[in-house]
Amino acid sequence: MNRVTVVGGGVSGLVTSFYLAKLGLPVRLIEKDNRLGGLIGTLATPHGPVELAANSIRSSAKLETLCAELDLPLIGPKKESRARYIYRDGPRRWPLGPIESLGLAGKLTKNLLARRFPPRERETVHEWSGRVLGESATRYLVGAALQGIYAGDPRELSASLIFGKKEKTERGTKRELVAPPVGMSQLIDALEQKLLSLGVEIETGVESASIDREGPVVVATSASDAVPLLRQRSSESAAQLERIEMLPLVRVTAFYPASEHTIGGFGILFPREQGVRALGVLFNTNIFPGRGDGHGESWIYGGAIDRDVMALDDDALIDLVARDRRTVYGRAVEPTAVYLQRWPHALPHYDLRLERMLRKGIEMPPGTFLAGNYLRGIGLPALIERAWDVARRVKSEE
Repeated sequence: MNRVTVVGGGVSGLVTSFYLAKLGLPVRLIEKDNRLGGLIGTLATPHGPVELAANSIRSSAKLETLCAELDLPLIGPKKESRARYIYRDGPRRWPLGPIESLGLAGKLTKNLLARRFPPRERETVHEWSGRVLGESATRYLVGAALQGIYAGDPRELSASLIFGKKEKTERGTKRELVAPPVGMSQLIDALEQKLLSLGVEIETGVESASIDREGPVVVATSASDAVPLLRQRSSESAAQLERIEMLPLVRVTAFYPASEHTIGGFGILFPREQGVRALGVLFNTNIFPGRGDGHGESWIYGGAIDRDVMALDDDALIDLVARDRRTVYGRAVEPTAVYLQRWPHALPHYDLRLERMLRKGIEMPPGTFLAGNYLRGIGLPALIERAWDVARRVKSEE
């Protein structure tokens, strides 16, 4: 039985390796960085845990089963985190006025009755939302929400990739956001320990200069990192992935005195043209218990509409947060601590180019498989589903 090589030690690679090992296949996992987890990681600080990227997971049946096998507990959010805000001249639970809300209801009802709600092929989110929901909902609801999730430009995002029919992910019993008790790194650590107990070979700090080796290979890296790996096996496949645009993100986590906890809830999304440069802000200490004694916020910048933020140095980013806080709160307060994380190639842009590519299909050479957040969705439940599908395909072709 040939050993399966999994390239990439992020969540996709770790979970794919887990399922492969559970199916009885010998597995070698290699990761170019000196740590596992990719975008997922938690810094333990004197002020509270600081997430490098995602701070929670949408629960699903497969996630709950996986965590049960890892003996990893999951906690739910605080009740106060249910409040979510969109900024329109101030934080609002609902950003549309009465006349705009009536217009949205009428337009939505009309399109549902006429069966014009589903997105069309090669239709952008901006086009689809304007057609079925109206201008105000497009600007203050859909655009703000999707830049907070996908970091994309609604004028380029594919409506069918985001709102079209998808393979269903079986719901979990919790039906809410969940997280390990002390941070997302617990998931990575638990996966690593489980893989070692299953006999998986794990190597970190290894440059995957060549994947031209015997046995199946699963490329579980970002699309950009997959390109040089695939060139050796299929120049056509590599050329396809090279066209996937990767978006930058910057996360600035700042801690403040507890007195700064003046807005309850999960966080705020910022539509464009509201005088705030951030895509959104998360109120970390409001979301899960045990996230610090003071008040913690994570300000998210970048994405398709603000790539230049990557060029700012630390001081400029801290000043930017202060300016945005002054706009939102009407005051600037010196933080007790600040932690910055830059991701130059954080997320794939779910744009029309990616839609065309996925409709056509990515042709892979025999024995080579793909797992990643550009194939089925950026959320962890989607990555877990894809990992399971890939593991079964590898097993069936052995």
